[in-house]
Amino acid sequence: MVSGTGDLRQNLFDLRQAHDRPVRNTQEQQTPDLLFQTIPPPGLPHGRNVPLLGPHGCVHLPAAMYDRTSPQENSELQGQVHTNSPVLASQTLVRRDPPTPHGRPSESTGQAPPTVPETGNSLPPRHQGVTISCLEAVRSSLRQRGFSEAAAAMAADARRGTTAATYDSRLRKFDQWCRPRQILLPAASVTQIAEFLLSLFGEGKQVSTIRNYRSAIAAIHQGFPDGSTLSNNPYIAQLIKGMANRRPQIRRLAPSWGLSAVLHALAGPPYEPMANASLAALTKKTLFLVAVASARRRSCLHALSTKQNHIRFEGHGVRMVPDPSFIAKNQTLTFLPGDIFIPEIKTMSSVAEDKRWCPVRALKWYLNKTEKLRQSTSLFIIPRPPYAAASKDTLSRWLVEIIRPFTSGTSRPRAHDVRGVAASTALFAGIPVEDILKAAAWKTPTTFVACYLTDTLHAEAAFGSAVMRGPVGNRSHPSGLPPSGSATRC
Repeated sequence: MVSGTGDLRQNLFDLRQAHDRPVRNTQEQQTPDLLFQTIPPPGLPHGRNVPLLGPHGCVHLPAAMYDRTSPQENSELQGQVHTNSPVLASQTLVRRDPPTPHGRPSESTGQAPPTVPETGNSLPPRHQGVTISCLEAVRSSLRQRGFSEAAAAMAADARRGTTAATYDSRLRKFDQWCRPRQILLPAASVTQIAEFLLSLFGEGKQVSTIRNYRSAIAAIHQGFPDGSTLSNNPYIAQLIKGMANRRPQIRRLAPSWGLSAVLHALAGPPYEPMANASLAALTKKTLFLVAVASARRRSCLHALSTKQNHIRFEGHGVRMVPDPSFIAKNQTLTFLPGDIFIPEIKTMSSVAEDKRWCPVRALKWYLNKTEKLRQSTSLFIIPRPPYAAASKDTLSRWLVEIIRPFTSGTSRPRAHDVRGVAASTALFAGIPVEDILKAAAWKTPTTFVACYLTDTLHAEAAFGSAVMRGPVGNRSHPSGLPPSGSATRC
């Protein structure tokens, strides 16, 4: 701070001259005051002359300047949270010495500053050690609005665990973007969020992924001053529309792998004859045939159970009921996915060789071979001791291992593709969309066209029959589909 000669009644100690750092007091100052220029009013007596500071001098403000009570009381500053924002985590703010104009921290004034743990970065303390939890943020926000602890916890559970985990991942990335910019997540402005979404677009992310980031941030955001929220703000909506125009969704005109090729492979070694097949090969074949004939998600396949009456072999097929504790991804108070019915392939083909593709036959062999081995009521188990229940990720890996050898191009095979290919095969085989919706447990027209709720054996069996007829009725095309077929994502 530059000052001219003036009068000041405060006592000043000797100032040590330094050429590469700020000027500081050589002794501890009990009553710290700021050095400034003052011109006394006319008629008042003049005090001591104040020496002139150099043109590049500056004054170091000691730590005690913040609070004159005691060093212990001001060693920590408690973080403040916006009254309208959800509480993400409680944090303690620890003061650091301000940096000098030369980029180095100033020297001590005789009194040791509070100890600051080394964090490996120079971010503001409010951004250090923050744990991002979508459910906790929602719960805390509701508590601030007057909800009881029980009511807030119940409302926070409105999102499924998988959704909350995805949101937490999105929020962690948003937090990493906000930290160096010193932005509080719940109070980010429209322009700040727009810049973050634009950075995601610059990374090559699809518009659907960017929308998911917006939903995650909206779960903890307090809203904007104009009364809009992140979900309905017109500027954010316009930005995302622009992204969609710049990067339109690419639809695959054909599956990346051939259904017929996979089914023909399952008709030979090491999967056939089943009497000689290993448990690992039998498990993968049964899983794939059940998945492709039912077009259910992996979460539903994982929930299939061997409990009493959960697998019932009927006259022309098998009916499977997921575990009662299972909650489907699209299950709501008004929509409950139905049972899974898979017909026997002999009901549609008299060719003896076609039985090798029958999911009902494979299921019978699998249940018989695992009856004395299984330690779990889950249908699909690990094919080695201790024969525990297979996880969702394990089911996905098995499906990918089956379809990977038949994948064309650079596309990466995904377990979820089985569901889309099965539905597309049935669609191009002439099965009504309503029947596909019923069999594949789709809920609303946003997935296909409409939801067909009539529970008839014919509608359920027609879907599985059309899928399994693919390798029987059309063996010339490698995918089992017309060239214009499309794999439906869901």
